[in-house]
Amino acid sequence: MNGVRRELLAMRGIVKRFAGVPACDAVDLTLYEGDVLGLLGENGAGKTTLMNVLFGGAYPPFGRRAQARHRHGASAFSPGAAP
Repeated sequence: MNGVRRELLAMRGIVKRFAGVPACDAVDLTLYEGDVLGLLGENGAGKTTLMNVLFGGAYPPFGRRAQARHRHGASAFSPGAAP
């Protein structure tokens, strides 16, 4: 490998609320090939919600998620738009 990290996925400004209560508030996350990460937080901190947004199970009304193009294609959404 030439030392250049390949970006696999980026999320910017992710906001997700339930009944007006923020589960995720302006979250930015970039995942690179080879990264191993942990996600820690108290109960109700938004960990599961963030993972649902990351894997496409929930769509935030604000923010953007972009997946690097590879054999599975690409995915992105814009603020307020359904995918």
